[in-house]
Amino acid sequence: MSKLMQLIQRHLYFLLLLLLLTACGSKSTKDELSKELQSVKSWTATAHFVGDAWIHKAVPTTYVKQTLDKTQQELKTQTEELSKLSIPSSNRGAILKSLQQLQDTVSQMSKAVENNNYPAVTQQVQQLSHQEQAIAQLSLAAGGQP
Repeated sequence: MSKLMQLIQRHLYFLLLLLLLTACGSKSTKDELSKELQSVKSWTATAHFVGDAWIHKAVPTTYVKQTLDKTQQELKTQTEELSKLSIPSSNRGAILKSLQQLQDTVSQMSKAVENNNYPAVTQQVQQLSHQEQAIAQLSLAAGGQP
């Protein structure tokens, strides 16, 4: 499958997720979901920022590796927290799948940084940009801030 098709598929997937989230459970569940998604959004932005800074040689590789490792840990924690919420199982599956894709992107970025693979990091930063937008939409749908 071409990269363009993968990108289109991801956008469609996140739009579907947005629609699913509008039907999520109680107000308190929506508040918790919004809070967790806000944290995911923040860590995604952090990974995007350090990746972009590394591409422009504005930060040392060691710092980027440490930041990406911490981002991976926090995304794992957020995934665990989200899995505990009483979200309908069909929605939970879709949310957790999108978070797994996000974790995969950060993991690939980390490996690319270790290998000094600037083109791969550039590609991962672009993916993170799209994922940031999708998470912002998910957060809005859950009643949070953009």
